[in-house]
Amino acid sequence: MDKPIDIKRRGYLNFFKDGVRDALIEGNADDYKKFSAYYKKGYEFGLELYEDLYGKDWENENGV
Repeated sequence: MDKPIDIKRRGYLNFFKDGVRDALIEGNADDYKKFSAYYKKGYEFGLELYEDLYGKDWENENGV
């Protein structure tokens, strides 16, 4: 049985992963999830990965 702290951590990790996915695949942030600091960190990390992978600034390239 999972401890409450493990369940909480899994939720944080899911928000982080969703942020990374949205930055790399969707190209925009989910307004519903923006309240989460973990989502924001994941989204920022995803934008950094995009720049590292493609040598481009996604937000400037797409007028965001």
